Amino acid sequence: MDAVRARLTGFDLLFILGTLTLACTMASVTVFWPLLFIPMLTVHSWLFGYEHLWSTYTKLLLHPDDRRRHLTLILLIPIFILMGMLLLGQTFGLKGIYVLYFFGQFFHTVRQSWGLTQVYRRRAGGIAWDSERLSELTIWSVPIWGFLHRCAERPDEFLFQDFWLPPIPQSLVHLVGLMSVLLWMYWFYLRLVDYKRGRLAIGHSLYMISHLFVFFGAYILIGEICSGWLLVNVWHNVQYIAFVWIYNRNRFLQGVDPRSRFLSWLSQRGAGHGALYFLVTVLLALPFYYLLPELGYSLDGLIKNTAVPFAVTLAMTLTFHHYIVDGIIWKRQNNSDVDFEKLLKFQ
Repeated sequence: MDAVRARLTGFDLLFILGTLTLACTMASVTVFWPLLFIPMLTVHSWLFGYEHLWSTYTKLLLHPDDRRRHLTLILLIPIFILMGMLLLGQTFGLKGIYVLYFFGQFFHTVRQSWGLTQVYRRRAGGIAWDSERLSELTIWSVPIWGFLHRCAERPDEFLFQDFWLPPIPQSLVHLVGLMSVLLWMYWFYLRLVDYKRGRLAIGHSLYMISHLFVFFGAYILIGEICSGWLLVNVWHNVQYIAFVWIYNRNRFLQGVDPRSRFLSWLSQRGAGHGALYFLVTVLLALPFYYLLPELGYSLDGLIKNTAVPFAVTLAMTLTFHHYIVDGIIWKRQNNSDVDFEKLLKFQ
């Protein structure tokens, strides 16, 4: 069957629509019942937050080839990030750290979304008739519009901390918004043409629409900055966990690798292995759930503004290490052992 016309698999529907539904549900709860933000944040942190960080380290630490290839990322980069976080915190306080996090999280989530659209593009045979550069511009247009919109709103609090964003005139927000609307209108027109010609890349198109829905909702439609942040974060983190799981399943499709027995065994096919894989990610994250509160980095502590700066610095060091590492380890040239054209195919 022509890959372009192929129907979506059950995994595709779960990966695209399932993560979208979960993220929208959790964020919507906090919009309509703001007092439930802390419970939703707790659920997100326990089930998706640190687990998505640890998913990166399954690609970085658990196979000797990966450790050898990325030795600098493992040993040196965390030290420089920690020093940078300490300096930033000493100079600008927690506000500076959270401002940097907001910028970093924005770039990281959009970049991951663009990468996933490229995976679906390759699965569809490359979609040679669709401009890749125009597609990338379209992908970025809504997040940039939304980010500028947040700046124009001038929020002074984010995740229970003092916050700051650079002032942006509404005229610029409206101009970028108009450009984004025109780009997406043209994109939908091209998809209509593709459908009439029988060459619509369903997976790629549906993922692009989910991206539009999430970033428009998170940065523009939802007025409360924390609820918008939760929408993007849940969507991003759950996708990342599932993506790395499928990557590991495909990587060890031939069986247990004696050089990485534990990870390759966990990544074998079968519901039991899948359940154990996700249970292990939760167990690996448990020390952070107990360690950080001991340092004062608890949700209650955040509400009362009593969080220990070093605990925040430690958490942000892990987060920014993940951002940097993620931008390197998933490049195609660093994954010659995996067929990226089949990466999101559930086998």
